[in-house]
Amino acid sequence: MTAAPEITVLTAVYNGELYLRETIDSIIAQTLEDWEYIIVDDGSTDGTLQIIEEAIQRDRRIRMIRRSTSGGPYVAANEGVQAARGKWVVRTDADDLSPAHRLKRQRDFLISHPQYRACVSFWQAFDRTGLIPNSVTTIPEHSGAFCWYLMLRAPSIHSAVCYERGAILEIGGYRELPLSQDYRLWCELSRRGWLGTIPEVLSYVRFHENRSTLTRKRLQRELALDVLRDHLRIVACQDWSPDEVETLWAVGHCESMPLGRGLEMLDRWDRLWKAADDLTPEDRAELRRLSALRRWKHIRSNARRQPLDAIFNLIRLGATRPWSIIPGPSPIT
Repeated sequence: MTAAPEITVLTAVYNGELYLRETIDSIIAQTLEDWEYIIVDDGSTDGTLQIIEEAIQRDRRIRMIRRSTSGGPYVAANEGVQAARGKWVVRTDADDLSPAHRLKRQRDFLISHPQYRACVSFWQAFDRTGLIPNSVTTIPEHSGAFCWYLMLRAPSIHSAVCYERGAILEIGGYRELPLSQDYRLWCELSRRGWLGTIPEVLSYVRFHENRSTLTRKRLQRELALDVLRDHLRIVACQDWSPDEVETLWAVGHCESMPLGRGLEMLDRWDRLWKAADDLTPEDRAELRRLSALRRWKHIRSNARRQPLDAIFNLIRLGATRPWSIIPGPSPIT
């Protein structure tokens, strides 16, 4: 047995023949070379197996775990974590890409920030035409702010995470449900103060029509609301009704609703984090900025249906030309 590598890259894949080669190539091209790449084939029925076998012939650092039947992405991921030999595990989905310096950057970050046992980064979307303009998704940069912001939305993505293998084993691995367990992971890690942020793009996420977040949106939402309800109960020590939890999620994702209802919910969220006694000044400054951002996005997303309310609330937020976000001719002459 050769010496254990520093990093295990882990992909769980089911029928990923369309894009898996590109994902593998982006890992082989990494500037940090001390890695193994475990690909868990979750019972694929297409050409995925052949692609993995060909990759193993090209690079012996690649290993395959083959499941005879599909158990879902988190069943497969747990099997990969158990088999990993690296201290750190870097996740990437079978359709996403990593820049060549990603492994080194995340490894170096965790070594230089020993208070963290995991990190996520900004990410950018792309499709068959290339990078999608204005699609960089940022992540709260202070861990306390990140923990509270997760009550509004889960901005991170699985293909941007690197975590200490031991940390994931300590929290019992992934819950083996079909979707949204990366959201649960961010909540679990952030509540322990283990999750740091690298404020640069280290993952490119492919948008295509077969992505599970698009094809199974209803189930993803249901499972995400379960995660949010648990997170509220643990962090805020409050047990919200299903309707309240869904409204909080909806305003965090700019869904259509009465402006007043959404702003009331954001006011309630503000009161919760402002009452917390474990936030740093940096956490509070970032949460104030995020609160203002979510208010502006909520108003903008509902401006067409409620133009006068939108203008009034934007004036309250200090906007100098509030009617500029209303489509069509200015309502103020």
